[in-house]
Amino acid sequence: MIDETRLQALVRMDVAQRLRSNDLSLTVGNFVLALLVAASLHKAAPPAWVACWLGLQFVNLAFHLWLGLRWLRSPLTITNAPIWLRRVTRTSAINGVLWLLAVQIFWPGASEAQRMLLLAWMIGISAAALHSLHAHLPAYFAMVGPALLGLLLALLVHETLEGWAIMAVLLFGATLYFHFAVSLQRLLWASLRQAHQLEALSESLKLEKDQAVKLSQSRSRFLAAASHDLRQPVHALSLFVGALKQNPSPTQSAQILQHVSSAVDAMGAMFNALLDISKLDAEQLQPQWQTVDLRVLLSRMAADHNLQAQAKGLRFVCALPPEPAALMVHSDPALLERVLRNLLSNALRYTRQGGVLLRARRRHGRIELLVADSGAGIARARRAEVFDEFVQLHSSGQGLGLGLAIVQRLSGLLRLGLRLRSRPGRGSLFTLILEPLDEGPTAAPAPAAQTQLRGELVIVLDESAEIRLAMSTLLSAWGLGVVSAASVAELMPQLMSVSAAPRLLLCDYHLGGGESGSDAIARLRELFNSDIPALLLSGDTGPERGREALDQGLTLLHKPLSQAQLRTAVGQALQPSDSISTTAPD
Repeated sequence: MIDETRLQALVRMDVAQRLRSNDLSLTVGNFVLALLVAASLHKAAPPAWVACWLGLQFVNLAFHLWLGLRWLRSPLTITNAPIWLRRVTRTSAINGVLWLLAVQIFWPGASEAQRMLLLAWMIGISAAALHSLHAHLPAYFAMVGPALLGLLLALLVHETLEGWAIMAVLLFGATLYFHFAVSLQRLLWASLRQAHQLEALSESLKLEKDQAVKLSQSRSRFLAAASHDLRQPVHALSLFVGALKQNPSPTQSAQILQHVSSAVDAMGAMFNALLDISKLDAEQLQPQWQTVDLRVLLSRMAADHNLQAQAKGLRFVCALPPEPAALMVHSDPALLERVLRNLLSNALRYTRQGGVLLRARRRHGRIELLVADSGAGIARARRAEVFDEFVQLHSSGQGLGLGLAIVQRLSGLLRLGLRLRSRPGRGSLFTLILEPLDEGPTAAPAPAAQTQLRGELVIVLDESAEIRLAMSTLLSAWGLGVVSAASVAELMPQLMSVSAAPRLLLCDYHLGGGESGSDAIARLRELFNSDIPALLLSGDTGPERGREALDQGLTLLHKPLSQAQLRTAVGQALQPSDSISTTAPD
């Protein structure tokens, strides 16, 4: 809704616009009436006085015409509307004073009939002023007040019985006119306020409608992109599984399994992108600020992406400043790495020849991270578009078009400067700007030793028999003992043969019999009288699921999970000294 101050200003501007046209027409009418009065009553006053009064009326008309031309040339705005209202009030006062002089000139020497005629004309002038100036009461009173005062003075000077009666009628009529003026002014201002409120409401509804249409189009793009891109790896998986059913040779089986692994990784990357954008929309991702050594981070990422570049026949160059130069920043290492990985993946995906450059440099007291490629490039008119969801300017047959949308949102979350330079056919250059730490380079913390997963008992609860089988197979391959079931009720008979308490609970949120994973974890902890570490798995990325896990002190993992992510989460949960996180590991 529009605020009250602006609403008052808009109404005042409308009133000024009305008076700009009404005041000029009223002045012209006053001059015509002045000619009629002079023609009818010229014998009741000295000719010199009548000529002088008509001269003043003519000067007043010329002044109003000149002012009217200025008004037409000068645009009316909220700022200058009060100035024009004050000008109209002053010009109305001039008209009122001229009619005060008319009464004083013509009344003393006029006959009774002429006085009644003059009184009728004065009443007509008041009616015309009521119609033209009621929108701004100061202007109305400035014109009618002097004219009424002139009549009262004339009646007081020439005291007769008829004069007192006329004065009473005049005062009663003036009271009615003033009442009508106030009522009309209130009605007009109320209607103008309502019109502007309706206009603001209409504009607000239009914006909401546009947002709803944009959201609907975004969802449509999501369904179209997801249904196409997610079908590709699923279709490939079905073909590879069919090929495995044909009992191929061990060499062929190994190749098929490698393709299966690649298809699963592609699906996982797509789902992770969707989860990332969902978390960002729900404001679930919060940076975990700490000191980050960019030299270590970029070296590791260069090693990972160099193999991808070689597989495509591209050159990959990682350029870091000399060793003494400090590359320490205050950021979230996981989110910063995700930004860089999205930029590098995009660069490798859309570059067919040439290479990709990852570079860090200090410039103007800041650290700049540059990701450059020799790919297709982006036209200037479409640079902003590449940061929208589900947009792929150059089709690659991979991904959902969310990489750069995630980069832009994470850059804002991490307070990174993000710049894009690109030329079609010459490639693109993305630059991230970070503030360095002043204390200089420090030794990077030694990586934590990987937890040995041997002999620990893990309880797996999941409604799906296929997932229980896959989870049990994987955990057993890591050297863990596994007991699995669809619910706590189904688990109870198996616990009769368990001699030691479990070290970890791994539960899906939706279990058999309508039971939730968080409730199952609470029951098992109560049963073993121990605060057993627990991992809660869910495909629901809504903020309420994260708050629920946080309230119960559980680690929430979002599906789908890769083998590396699951092993990291299990290893951290089995370390007693580690604190429990409420977000999925990267």
